[in-house]
Amino acid sequence: MNLTDEFTLKCLCGSPVFLDDICAIYPATLREIVTVGYDTFWQYLQVLIAEKPVLDNKEDNELAKLLNDLSDFQYFLVMTSMDKEVNQKAKESFRFFTHESVTFSLDPAQIVVGPLQEKHLLTEEMFYEMRRILKRMYWVEQQEGEEIIIYEDDLPSVKALKMQMKKNRERVAKAKAKKKQQEGTDLKMSDLIASVAVGNCDLNIENIWNITYYAFHDQLRRMGWRDQFNINNRAALAGAKLKKSQLKHWIKSIASDDKKE
Repeated sequence: MNLTDEFTLKCLCGSPVFLDDICAIYPATLREIVTVGYDTFWQYLQVLIAEKPVLDNKEDNELAKLLNDLSDFQYFLVMTSMDKEVNQKAKESFRFFTHESVTFSLDPAQIVVGPLQEKHLLTEEMFYEMRRILKRMYWVEQQEGEEIIIYEDDLPSVKALKMQMKKNRERVAKAKAKKKQQEGTDLKMSDLIASVAVGNCDLNIENIWNITYYAFHDQLRRMGWRDQFNINNRAALAGAKLKKSQLKHWIKSIASDDKKE
């Protein structure tokens, strides 16, 4: 999913993003997320974007082989058919993000969105597209990088490489989380919201709940750019020697900034 200006504008203002004629995906406001529960919101998001677990053959040869043969889409459908809790959480997730009910099917492997007779089919390819939209809309892809997708028809060597890439990414994510915890920089959502509300950007503790989750994180990042730009400017006027890049104006593209991270 490309971060086009049309997509960004929809996420900022709260307009739905349409996935062909299958369904609409809605950018939730902070109020909607707090109402359902922030932890519940993350559970909803994770159940739809989670990748299948990476197992070493040493851990469980039979289970590892089974997982290796499944694509992420197939793994999702297997879990919804085997685990009632996962099934319920997945249905609640679709209701939250698409405002539609869904029916899961293993054979054929597909998800029917809305009434069965209308046949809005979410196939494997479109399932991955939906996940890309969700990751962009809720600032997951910006943090974790492009999604590693294991397709059913991937060659065994390609599957093995992708599995190793996933394992490496999990290790990096765990290391970063541990470092944040040690440094005391693991801020909670409540800390971020309260900080933006006093950040002199016309958002306060009363109206901030009406903006989308995407808009909130966009504003948070831009507020940081603006403050850093002002600090650097004052330092330069005081005689400090700074790089040209440190004096570039704070109004810039979110997309181009993501590419640098």
